[in-house]
This record gives sequence, C-alpha cells and structure tokens, in this order.
Amino acid sequence: MRLIQITDCHLLSDIKRTAYGGINPHTSLLRCLQLCNSLAPDALLITGDISGDDSVESYAHFTALLASHCPSVPFKVIPGNHDVNPHFNQMLKHATLIAGSAWQLGQWHIHGMDSTYTGTRGQVDNQQLDLISQAVAAHPGVHHLAALHHHLLPTNSWMDTHALENAGEVRAWFTRQRNIQAIIYGHIHAVREHTVDDRAVLSAPSSCWQWRMTADFGVDNIAPGVRVLDLAPDGTMTTFIRRIE
Repeated sequence: MRLIQITDCHLLSDIKRTAYGGINPHTSLLRCLQLCNSLAPDALLITGDISGDDSVESYAHFTALLASHCPSVPFKVIPGNHDVNPHFNQMLKHATLIAGSAWQLGQWHIHGMDSTYTGTRGQVDNQQLDLISQAVAAHPGVHHLAALHHHLLPTNSWMDTHALENAGEVRAWFTRQRNIQAIIYGHIHAVREHTVDDRAVLSAPSSCWQWRMTADFGVDNIAPGVRVLDLAPDGTMTTFIRRIE
C-alpha cells in the first residue's frame, strides 16, 4: 500500500492570496496533489493545519481540490492547531481519523491522535493512548502506524515554543507499543527523521512554506512536498520525500 502524507496546507479563504515566502497555499497544494497523482497513491493522510485562517471557505477549497485532483483516492485527516474551529468538524468529521477507530490499508492499521490543546501547543490525552493501545492489542496479526500533528522530539529551533507538552509521555508510550512500526507527524514544516526505540519517527514537508529549524523564526527556501510511505504486507516500510518542481 502506498500512503502519501500531506501536511500543513494553511489554506485561506482567498485563493489568490500569498503568505510566507510569497507562496500561495492554494496553488502549492494543487501542485502537491498533482505530484501525488504521478506517484500512484493508494491513500492520502493529511496531518493537520488544513486551514490557515479558520474560514469555512478554506475547508471548501480543500475538499474541492481533492475532488478535482484525487477523486478516486481515499483520504483521512487529523486536526492541527489551526483546525480548532467549528468548520473542521462541519466539513471533515466524516474523514477524521480518531483514536480507537483504525484505518485499514491492506495489512496495515493507521491510527490517528488529536494533539490539539491550547493555542499552538499540543497534548495527547491518556484516553487516546489507551484507545490506540487497545486497538493495537486487538489486531496483533497486522502492522500498525500512528499519526499526529505535533512533534514528538525537540527540533532545537523556535518551533519548540509550539511543542507537544507531554511529548515525553507519548514517547514512553510508543516504546511500550512494540507493534507500532512508526509514528508520523507534521506541524514543523520541515523534514526530520529520527528513531525512538529503533522505530521511525518522521515528519513531512509542508504543502506550502517551509520553516527554518533555527533559533530565530525564519522561512526556508525549499519547495513544498509530501512524504511517501510504502507499506509492505510483511511489515516493512520504505519512505521518501518528493517535492514539487
């Protein structure tokens, strides 16, 4: 199964408006979806911050872009800190991946966590961790992947002021969940690849602007992109980044 992760779209009500780095988030997401099509995905997972301005129009643009450019590809979403508004549920509740209700892709189960908490900071409550633990234990014969919006490991950059407040607790939970092969996340608009207890913890590029992982705020001059995850029936996973040209 080929799963493609898209994250941090930051769509705006005005599709002609540009923001950081002079990037138009509507146009850049469109180009990322065109890139996805060329990669022949079996499924898409969007890991939060679909909206950039809390507008109902931003979600309407998102669903319209998917319908136009990936009409036959199933997708799921999880919320980011910019999706804490009534429009997210109104438009995307049917597609939201929630803890305890895994998404089955071949021999893999994909588990979503809602890490929205306060402002730009995140937290994953124990109830969600328990629900995922139960879902994993109930299906020992398949392979498991978990996803959330906020980062689990420090970036040693200005983005750490927008961190997951109980990241250490979630990492400790992950070390106990030996049947979860990897965790993916968004939020930082940058690519990071780490291991925790010999398993991958991976971020993806934003579909719009990329942040500099430096002490002071900055925008990186790198193209938007997506993370591709090839999930084999035997539990092996290969992954790579593709960016728009």
